[in-house]
Amino acid sequence: MKLKSIHVAVITLVFIFGGIALTSLLGMWKTTNDKIPAKYKDGEFAGQYNPADIRGSYTFNDISNAFEIPIEDLGKAFGVEDPAKYASFQCKELESMYALLAAEGKEVGTGSVRYFVALYKGLPIEVEEDTYLPKTAVEILKAKAKLTEEQIKSIEKYSVALPEVSAAFSVSASSPENATADRIIKGSTTFKDLMDWGVKKEAIEKIINDKIPDPGKTIKDYSSAKGLEFSTLKEPLQKLVDTVKK
Repeated sequence: MKLKSIHVAVITLVFIFGGIALTSLLGMWKTTNDKIPAKYKDGEFAGQYNPADIRGSYTFNDISNAFEIPIEDLGKAFGVEDPAKYASFQCKELESMYALLAAEGKEVGTGSVRYFVALYKGLPIEVEEDTYLPKTAVEILKAKAKLTEEQIKSIEKYSVALPEVSAAFSVSASSPENATADRIIKGSTTFKDLMDWGVKKEAIEKIINDKIPDPGKTIKDYSSAKGLEFSTLKEPLQKLVDTVKK
């Protein structure tokens, strides 16, 4: 028996959408919008979600669902003032929220969220030595997580008070020239600033793997346009800046 082309098309669609429906029911179908971190592959925690895989695009709701952490704890820990925004708040927003503290070498960002989640759930993670947490996050961890004395000392040492955000803002706003003099890359730093500080154009282009766009464009805006976290470019570019300091 020969099938007409229209019949073949209908049968094909039935197979496709029927398959999607079946895998959805079985929990096997995932859309590209799902934010699901990778799992530990071996060891004591094999099969559990790995906080090291939390990305800047993850919302607190994504993290709450994956790691079973109350969303209120996440929002309060990182100083999100409006509870209505807890669910939609993305980790990468912390970079701009704490940008002025980052200029002082006290960066609170996606790495801080990974660290918080790992400690909260008692999961292993490797973090950079200078990963900071807001003091509100430290207090929540001390109250709800099973921490060792060493961990408590570490998070207390690398903590920042939320009022420091306002204080840092007022200092920076009153004396913007200080930020330029310190040659610290922050949210408002442009490619022109880097070149004014003595960084070679070719060296910058090697880091970003691209031609420098409008020199007046901020590195933060460029990172966002390329779908990158600000810190991904900021850290290697800051090393370039540091090499030309006098």
